Amino acid sequence: MTTFPRTLNLLAGAPLGIFGAGHLGRTVACCLVDASFPRTQLLVCHRGSQRTQEQLAQAGLAGNIVDNRELVRRSGIIFYIVRPQDAGAITACPPPAGTLIVSFMASIPLARLRELIPGCSFMRVLTSAPDTLAQGRGIAAIFPGGKAVVDEILAAIRVRPYVLRREEDLHAFTVLGPCLPIALTCWEVRAGAADDQSLLRLGTRHGLPGYRHLLQWAREVQPRGQSPDEPGRLPHQVRYEGRGNGGYS
Repeated sequence: MTTFPRTLNLLAGAPLGIFGAGHLGRTVACCLVDASFPRTQLLVCHRGSQRTQEQLAQAGLAGNIVDNRELVRRSGIIFYIVRPQDAGAITACPPPAGTLIVSFMASIPLARLRELIPGCSFMRVLTSAPDTLAQGRGIAAIFPGGKAVVDEILAAIRVRPYVLRREEDLHAFTVLGPCLPIALTCWEVRAGAADDQSLLRLGTRHGLPGYRHLLQWAREVQPRGQSPDEPGRLPHQVRYEGRGNGGYS
């Protein structure tokens, strides 16, 4: 019995395309294969660097690499996993009208995506770090909700979804979700444990569903046994706080 019945039914034989093969793109591709997504229905494209080519080959995905145009032309669903500064990369080969594009980019709102890629269906997914996904301990914010195939895919690769009510809440999720584990560790080694009750109030105030579970996740995955004085391990200063105007630092 397939793990992806809704997804494969929607694709109707077409591939799922992963546009962008950086660390997150490669991790998502590997998670899909590990969850028994049909390798023959998975395509990956990247900008053509030899290093990326070698990393995909090491991950067993050499046979899934195609160029951008072929991926966009053939894919029924596209996971758009590029850096925000490369948001326009797909405009050189516009997808067919009606294609579902799942953007994993921070900072690029749906309105901008619709301008760049008119005629397609969109949703945004913001995940925790690739290592948490690889360990089956990932989380992801979703906006808007209601796409059963995306729910199915995230469940299959063991990513816990958080459906947000407003697109702007993605900013709060980023700070109080994926960015929180390293901040917790930094606080602990420099100033003692963070105040969970204050964090819970902050998460609730900014509309994050089930924030108690999100905070528990951050505690479970936060880095352990690291010193802030080890070069490259922890930032010298991390400060996360909600500001009155809705921003974060």
